[in-house]
Amino acid sequence: MPNKCFCGSNNSFSDCCEPIIKREKSAITAEQLMRSRYSAYVVVETKYLLASTYPSQQKNFDEADIKAWAIANKWQKLEIISTKKGQINDEVGEVEFKAFYIDSDGTPQMHHENSTFVKEAGKWFYLSGIFNPKNTAQTQNRNDFCACGSGKKYKKCCGK
Repeated sequence: MPNKCFCGSNNSFSDCCEPIIKREKSAITAEQLMRSRYSAYVVVETKYLLASTYPSQQKNFDEADIKAWAIANKWQKLEIISTKKGQINDEVGEVEFKAFYIDSDGTPQMHHENSTFVKEAGKWFYLSGIFNPKNTAQTQNRNDFCACGSGKKYKKCCGK
């Protein structure tokens, strides 16, 4: 399929995350918003990343910093670990995910987060995230790169 979406779905980018990022349509679930936010990092759409953050939290993020981080990394893949609520009729949701990337030094990294989302006036927003959730040992494969960011495989680092 041409231009497969960066979020890991089996859809094309133009049918999946791109219309959400361009605000031609809204995410209908917390997971769909999370996937579109990952894709926005890949295509460096910082205005969307800020707009999809809950309004009271936007002041905690700097667009220039987001852009620099998005550009500095080569995004590899997104892995959804779990979702809690966050469906079309819910007002809150959680999505645990791992985003794999290669940093500016060429070191493979993994960003592991449990994100909280809220829906207000029918629109989903990213509210907050807990990095490297405590259940990492249960969800991380021993051959994955360690969630601590060391660049080592889990079995040679925190999984010893």
